[in-house]
Amino acid sequence: MSNYKKVLTFGGGVGGGKFLSGLYEFRKDLNINVYVNTSDDIDIYGVRVSPDIDSVLYWISGLVDPSRGWGIKDDTFNMIKNFDSSWFNLGDKDFEFNLEKKKYLDNNLKLDETIKIKTTKLNIDHISIFPMTNDKVETYINSDLGDMHIQEYLIKYRMSPQIRGIEFRNIMNSKPIEGLIDNILNADLIIFCPSNPIISVEPILTMDGIRGAIESSKAKKIAISPIIGNFAFQGPIMKLLKFKGLEASPVGIGQYYKNIIDYIVLDKSDKDLLDKIKDLNIQCIFENIKMDHKTVSIGLAEKILEVMDFRYEKN
Repeated sequence: MSNYKKVLTFGGGVGGGKFLSGLYEFRKDLNINVYVNTSDDIDIYGVRVSPDIDSVLYWISGLVDPSRGWGIKDDTFNMIKNFDSSWFNLGDKDFEFNLEKKKYLDNNLKLDETIKIKTTKLNIDHISIFPMTNDKVETYINSDLGDMHIQEYLIKYRMSPQIRGIEFRNIMNSKPIEGLIDNILNADLIIFCPSNPIISVEPILTMDGIRGAIESSKAKKIAISPIIGNFAFQGPIMKLLKFKGLEASPVGIGQYYKNIIDYIVLDKSDKDLLDKIKDLNIQCIFENIKMDHKTVSIGLAEKILEVMDFRYEKN
């Protein structure tokens, strides 16, 4: 095959991992660059864990525990028993995975270099996975209980504190990973995965030059809703949309991406929202987006590429 079309995706976490596993499986003729949020990374148990990146790697490689949607299947949780504070559920295999990453980082390799090594070891090919930056950025929630790391908010406090502010610490001093802006400008298709837009995508968009490059890119741009009706697949999406003054529904996802997408994918059950999406000057695609099986993830990828006219190119 020749003239591989260039697909660029943003996101991370469970929703991003599920979709990307389907895209990866369905089309091996595409040039796919995946840029993943790293602002939810956390130093814990002596290692630096990258939950969004790890989820993407585990889903694409088939290592993921499908019952939880995160972590490694058939993992055990003995290591964390050695720590007084064990609120962050890091499995033993998961810990070993991150311990190996720590060794690379301690030997002065950068995060993107360690991910490249990991993708090779996991036999992941025809897709390139990058962190949004090699610099340390962390999301903090300002709440009625004080400032807390996003992982503490999500896991330790189970998303119960009242949100008063969101801060991406060190984001203004961080540099987008090398090649990101050029790849945005040269992409044929940009996909915003069904990830939480505020904590998994906004950190990427906040970095210098990213939003402007997306607006300038001639690529077709599409977002996949992480919400069906009044149900969010994962995490505090509804609370965060309300905090941002947006509608807590798939329409709120359209409102969030309004100026940087041409299309949005909603679930077939949300066809009643068509007029509201049209009012945002966004074209709507309806498909089954509840990716509870690999075949659904593949079908979603197939539908998007079909609508975007990404057909196989033969020599």
